[in-house]
Amino acid sequence: MISIVIADDQAIILDGLSALLGSDPEVRIVGRASNGAEAVEKAKELKPDVVLMDISMPEMDGIEATKALHKCCSGVRVLVLSMYDHPDLVREIFESGASGYILKNVPKEELSLALRMVVAGEQYIGQQVKHMLAKDDRFRDRAGGIGQTVLSKREREVVQLICMEFNTQEIAEKLFISAQTVDTHRKNIMSKLDVKNAAGVVKYAMERGWC
Repeated sequence: MISIVIADDQAIILDGLSALLGSDPEVRIVGRASNGAEAVEKAKELKPDVVLMDISMPEMDGIEATKALHKCCSGVRVLVLSMYDHPDLVREIFESGASGYILKNVPKEELSLALRMVVAGEQYIGQQVKHMLAKDDRFRDRAGGIGQTVLSKREREVVQLICMEFNTQEIAEKLFISAQTVDTHRKNIMSKLDVKNAAGVVKYAMERGWC
């Protein structure tokens, strides 16, 4: 019997997954959470085999929740079920301690396989996600694995301020750096994320739940 806590901020997703997984005689849903912080508390209390984790959630996103679980509940596996397939997200969630990553449009059979593989101590990357990663060599290291974090801490701060509609001068004042340095960060961010303008940067940040 596989015990699961489901974490997603949308009630309709929680209900759908509960109904879908409830038909599996080898699966038992022991808890539900609507944000990352609640998922961590549920995992501490209920000690499930797996937390089925969304990424974009309020209070604490799925990546931060996975990091917290990795520290406090090492025996609990995290399988991410997300609508986003950005390579940076996939890489970062595995660096945070997750055991698997699949998209929300996977068939029931693949979800079942992913659950069983992560419970068995193996890593699972969904077929669609594998295909996406194979096409994007920018996010792979020399060994062919998932690489290092794309954005630096400072670049992430700049991205978050762009989301808040700060202009270059306002960002410079907020971070105590020059406007020229902000422009350099902007160029580096767009190059790393392979986007052409601020709208692309904002879209990336929204996928991460940063804004």
